[in-house]
Amino acid sequence: MLIHGAERVVSPGAERLFEGLRRPKDVIGRWGAEIPPADRRSAVKELVLPEGRFFLKIYAYSGFWRLRTIFIQARARREYRNLRALAELGFDVPEAVAYGQERCLGFLIDSFLLTRAIENAVELRALIDRPGEAPFPLPGPRERRALIERFAKILRGAHEQRFFLHTLRAKNLLLSHDGKRHRLHVIDVPFAGIWRWRLFPRAGRVRD
Repeated sequence: MLIHGAERVVSPGAERLFEGLRRPKDVIGRWGAEIPPADRRSAVKELVLPEGRFFLKIYAYSGFWRLRTIFIQARARREYRNLRALAELGFDVPEAVAYGQERCLGFLIDSFLLTRAIENAVELRALIDRPGEAPFPLPGPRERRALIERFAKILRGAHEQRFFLHTLRAKNLLLSHDGKRHRLHVIDVPFAGIWRWRLFPRAGRVRD
């Protein structure tokens, strides 16, 4: 685990995006991202670049919250690894492009996660509240059932490997449509795979 200094991991093929950027502050400065206030601890900015559309999530800690980060894995790093693990398990997730963190004597100063945007997608929470505002035709009963059954099968497979999502809520699920079919995507997963549900798998299943 990184104790002091800066760390940056970039997926193959995305290196050009980070030329000259070594520290989270460099990334934040280049794309004008917001440093989240102390009561939020994270902020997200949409980036529209020649290479595509992305979301940049910034984590930052101050005061008491910084004390809680000492020798604890950064959320940005956990989420990067979790997105890759979920993809291997069969879930549809955003592409994890890069993450970075900076620490001072074990304390986390700030960190970032860059993901590629899922095109033509909407939060399930928004569809529940305002179904008439969907940007594409909603799936019919048969396709809805197929989406539910596919998702449940993948989730059960993850649970059998004692991998639990922890934050599986409507606001963290996106429904997309590519012109031919609908897909259900999982987002915002910094707490997926946390150790406590490996000790209490039944409780982890119930939570999910």
